[in-house]
Amino acid sequence: MSSDAAQLTAQRTELLRYVGRQVRDSVLSEDIVQEAYLRLLTFEAKPDSAVSSVPALLRRISLNLIRDHFRRAARVPVVELADTAVCPMPTADQQLERRQLIEIVANILKTMPGLRREIFIRRRVHGQSAAEVGEALGVSPSAVSNHVARAILDLDAAIERLEKRGGPVRD
Repeated sequence: MSSDAAQLTAQRTELLRYVGRQVRDSVLSEDIVQEAYLRLLTFEAKPDSAVSSVPALLRRISLNLIRDHFRRAARVPVVELADTAVCPMPTADQQLERRQLIEIVANILKTMPGLRREIFIRRRVHGQSAAEVGEALGVSPSAVSNHVARAILDLDAAIERLEKRGGPVRD
């Protein structure tokens, strides 16, 4: 190897300053200098390669790396992520609370009279109209509305009782 370690180390500080003036980012400067040294050492490892001026070659390699960096940055904009980025997905606690609430509602529905439960599920879960539910179950649309209202009152009363006991239901 034509360039020794002491010479490379002495040139590193100057090269860091040079690259730092170009990119104005200390982390990027360090990355570019390391890549420049790697490329220099790779070039020197090839047979029949002679470097007349190591500092000049390092500057040229660094300049090319800087240009490549800015070309890539112009094509693909970099978006910095904040440490406090908000995730749209619910947290594990929220998922657990929702599962508990679904289980509570399912248990309350099991205690309702069969016709009321069937009407409520068809209207609120499956989204059928009052006329469709009434026709399918042989009741009038006003009876369907009354059953849905009673089911909602049953659910509300049961959830209120759970909240008074300090259950897992929250606003």
